[in-house]
Amino acid sequence: MSNRLPCSRCGTTRDVEVVEREEQVTIKGKEISFLAHYSRCLTCGDEFEAPGQLDANLDAAREVYAKLYEAPSPEALVALRARYNASQKAFGAILGFGELTMNSYEKGNIPDPTNRLLLRLAADPLIFKAMYEINSGKIGTTQRRRIEESEGYESAIHWEGLAGLSALLAPLQQEKIEAIARRNGRTVPVQIAAYVGTASFQDYSRLYAEARWSHEKTTPLPSAPAQPITIQGAA
Repeated sequence: MSNRLPCSRCGTTRDVEVVEREEQVTIKGKEISFLAHYSRCLTCGDEFEAPGQLDANLDAAREVYAKLYEAPSPEALVALRARYNASQKAFGAILGFGELTMNSYEKGNIPDPTNRLLLRLAADPLIFKAMYEINSGKIGTTQRRRIEESEGYESAIHWEGLAGLSALLAPLQQEKIEAIARRNGRTVPVQIAAYVGTASFQDYSRLYAEARWSHEKTTPLPSAPAQPITIQGAA
């Protein structure tokens, strides 16, 4: 099939056809081969990348690299699913895959870009828990119980309390934490982590002294602290 495009060699618009050939490029120090597409002038034979073909060829090269070096291994996928005590079917339903998709990935098929992203996100227990809460109605009672008793799901529940920490702080206290973080060139989570890892741990301790940490999934965090919390200005 041919269409008409400007040919730089002929200096005018000519009929062209799409051709493909294998190309080699180096990405992050790794040489990969991919199938590139070009346009060939039917008059002079000159080959060039038409509008859109350059981006498409770059995307094709990156996708080959991702499949070779960034896709999760079957062993990693089995370990990820096992962390949540989920069957292949249940895990796929939670992430929005087809019924047999996880089975194919664990046998060596490469996930497409969208599913690779979902699998990477599911490695974070908090994100997996959010996916589970959306799609838990798609799986049976036994599987729900197994997942909710898993190490991964329990981990999400434990760390979920950090998100509720801000509700315990008055606006002025939140502003002071943000100001200290900005002064130190840090994000708020990194600044809080610094409190934990330094002699300022007592300052951080005061931030969550009123938080009700619990292994029970139904225990809500209080909406405000019982007593004012004083935060030292030191990093």
